[in-house]
Amino acid sequence: MPPFLILEGLDKSFGTQAVLRDLSLEVNAGEVLALLGPSGSGKTTALRLIAGFEPPDRGRILVGGEEVTALPPERRHFGMVFQHYALFPHLNVAENVAFGLAGRKLSRDETARKVSDALALVELPGFEKRRVGEISGGQQQRVALARALAPEPRVLLLDEPLSNLDPTLRERTRRELLRAVRRVGITTVLVTHEQEEAFHLGNRVAVLHGGVLHQVGLPEELYAQPATRFVAGFVGRAGGLRGTLAADSGVRIGSGGDGGIVWRGVPAPDVAAAALGTPVELVVRPESLTFAPSGLEGRVTERRYSGAATYYQVELARSAGGGEIEVQAPADAAAEGDAVRVGLLPGGLPPRIFRGTT
Repeated sequence: MPPFLILEGLDKSFGTQAVLRDLSLEVNAGEVLALLGPSGSGKTTALRLIAGFEPPDRGRILVGGEEVTALPPERRHFGMVFQHYALFPHLNVAENVAFGLAGRKLSRDETARKVSDALALVELPGFEKRRVGEISGGQQQRVALARALAPEPRVLLLDEPLSNLDPTLRERTRRELLRAVRRVGITTVLVTHEQEEAFHLGNRVAVLHGGVLHQVGLPEELYAQPATRFVAGFVGRAGGLRGTLAADSGVRIGSGGDGGIVWRGVPAPDVAAAALGTPVELVVRPESLTFAPSGLEGRVTERRYSGAATYYQVELARSAGGGEIEVQAPADAAAEGDAVRVGLLPGGLPPRIFRGTT
């Protein structure tokens, strides 16, 4: 089955500032695609191009085989939930949801039925007469979602839909949002800067940075097999070690003296053809490291206990390349100020190697 939503080579600049460069993405019918990136990465601009609020400088947008690049927002039949919900405080819940049906020339009974159906989808039946100010932030978010779903759109667009909620409410509302989207089965594009939100809600995640698409894939793929140095550092916790390529699939870290070491068997597909001695950066997750009898010399500068895991910030010796690395280890593994050695955890997630970063 062909993709339902297709972005082909989208470029967008504001003045001399390029915001998106050659963005191409495909979203399957019923899929939730999360656009993840830091502020200024271009993800909100991408959503505005999809919605029709901004025209691309180059490229095209197709929905269900129909090109919609030049169509105004009202003719695209998309639903959108904005970051600030844009609910009207002087209207009750039903009137807010019905606002999304304006211009459809529906009878009063048809409008009431669609409003009731939309509220049932977001698990708010019977809320029609409630005032917006009388319901919680999470319920307001679901009212905004019901308003977007009431016209039965082809595509649902979500712009940072949970950013206004406090942390204690965000996780519960995220689960409720996911249930509603899955229940409808609508093709959805979500914009967020929160990795946990993208991983929870997205079937796949597209990582943007500097207006460029760095990688798109399953959350597990982005975490275990980041395609670029930016993805490796932005997705999850990771530390970088400077080194050079050594013989027998090895990476020499540090000077090679007592504090330096060669780690062998580290997969390096991106630098497989590079010459020995090529400067590289080895990016490794904290849970892939351990304190060991032999390894990189360092000293614990900080210990952070977080319940399920304990993280140790280790300042590496100059002979080990210097800098800091984070190690996940048992709560009693070390104390602040301890001299330690850091090695790879056998059977742990292999580090990733990137060229030319030292």
